[in-house]
Amino acid sequence: MAKDNKSVETQQQILDAARRIFSQKGLAGARMQEIADEAGINKALLHYYYRNKNLLFEQVLEEAVRKLFKPLAVFLMEDSDLFDKIRNLCHLYYSVLMKYPFIPNFVTNEASMDRERVFKLIKLDGIIDGKNKTVKQIEQYIEDGKIRPVDPRDLIWNIISLCVFPIISRPIAGRMLYQSEEEMEAALKSRADHVADFIIAAIKV
Repeated sequence: MAKDNKSVETQQQILDAARRIFSQKGLAGARMQEIADEAGINKALLHYYYRNKNLLFEQVLEEAVRKLFKPLAVFLMEDSDLFDKIRNLCHLYYSVLMKYPFIPNFVTNEASMDRERVFKLIKLDGIIDGKNKTVKQIEQYIEDGKIRPVDPRDLIWNIISLCVFPIISRPIAGRMLYQSEEEMEAALKSRADHVADFIIAAIKV
């Protein structure tokens, strides 16, 4: 049992180190020796767990894509009130991205180099089905006079952008807008509700 626990712990060290290195350098720029050094293990042990860099990268990328797009899939497939869905999506995104702030840059960088690889991991068909469902819901809310006329695609895109961009721009915007790291951290923690309130107020009749 102790040996199994040690194995799990070592694998987690490797994955944590790989996330940091891949997020900085991508697949092409990262080296297995760098990842081993970052994980505090020797290269032979790293190769014991992952035979090559591509296998390790696939696992890190799959985890990143899953964590980034799962909140969107949940939002799109929910049957709840549209305003509740918007608020839930904002909270889901911020809970994920505050914990894994490297994910947006990591995924977008890799998508720019090999978008088909990322699309396969996203399971795009399911998200498209959910998108169609949410588009119909938004159109129904417009028809019922609950929200002002808006392109449903723009609304979904705006929600994603307002949730993701502050995490991407944090190193620069945070320094310009806030006095300290603590103040910026507090602002980000409360931002999910602020974003949801802003979006709902913008579309509500």
